[in-house]
Amino acid sequence: MMHTSSVISLGALRVHKWIRFFYSKKEEDNESIGEMILQTRRYRLITKISSTILVLMPVVFYVVWISPRFEEPSVTNPAVIELMSTDEYKYATSEAFERINRYNRGEINADELQGIRAVHQVRGVVVRLKLDPVPRNEPRESGGMKYKIDAEYNISIALGHFVLLFVVELAIVAIALVTWLGGEPKARLEYEDRILQAYFSFESHAPTRAETGHNIVVRALARFHRFAKDLEDRPRNADGITVQNEYDVQYLVNALLRLEFDNVKPEEYAPSMASGATRLDFLLPDHDLVLEIKMTHDSKRMKSLVNELILDIGRYRAHPGCSEIIFFVYDPRGLMKNPVALQKELTEIAGNLPVTLFVSPRT
Repeated sequence: MMHTSSVISLGALRVHKWIRFFYSKKEEDNESIGEMILQTRRYRLITKISSTILVLMPVVFYVVWISPRFEEPSVTNPAVIELMSTDEYKYATSEAFERINRYNRGEINADELQGIRAVHQVRGVVVRLKLDPVPRNEPRESGGMKYKIDAEYNISIALGHFVLLFVVELAIVAIALVTWLGGEPKARLEYEDRILQAYFSFESHAPTRAETGHNIVVRALARFHRFAKDLEDRPRNADGITVQNEYDVQYLVNALLRLEFDNVKPEEYAPSMASGATRLDFLLPDHDLVLEIKMTHDSKRMKSLVNELILDIGRYRAHPGCSEIIFFVYDPRGLMKNPVALQKELTEIAGNLPVTLFVSPRT
């Protein structure tokens, strides 16, 4: 029983880990474009830094490889020490010292003394050894002066390794130049800069299509009544602007739309129907949005206004640039009693065409 429980717990743990992994991947996939650009630029920077390090690494390695060349060529030099530890060096010097000792004891003549020349490669340098017998200030019993071994070392760079480094370095530099100079097109970098500027901006990001086409219009219409009232009173006894009919409303709404949108088409023709051609009050082509203006007054019955709105839906839905309709009804005297019911009725009639009824001022 305990074993079965452990198996179930283990299986649950694995499922839990899988779910966490799945959601973590989903969060990663949902990164914003700004974050993706930043991550890409970090990768580019890391690539350039890595290529720079890659260019320098062979040089640094080679300098360390030939470091004995920069030290004094004596018995304390690492290359000389390595040479002295070889069997060839030990054999050659032991023979030379043996001849010197025999000469100093008078067993052989000076003509039998000989020097030693040797060349040995140690890492990236070449060590040249020169051992010569030279007299010392000590008399020999059989006449003449005793001899000693004078050692001379010369260290130079190994040409083969240098050529190999040069070829490898040229290849790496070529790759690095491609990485450094073969960057992204200027147009793409400018596009990324604009996105990053918006990403780091303290202001709100650019609105989406729905926000631009719908919310901004509604926000402007929500201020219309206050805007119209402010225009009625002008300082220094100057004549103000009084909204008396739909044309006045259209005139002021046009001014508000121009503040928000660059492309506003007033009096746009709609496709003809049996009842004749008609015009849209305002069309926002960049957002496929139609704005129709109405104004209530005592002589206009509500039923007549509702019929106009219903007919407008039928006319405007045939326009190729109409994907949404906003009906703006300016009702300064509060003649509309139930705009919520009217909104519901218009929505049902419009079907899949989004229709919004906005009444100002709102009660």
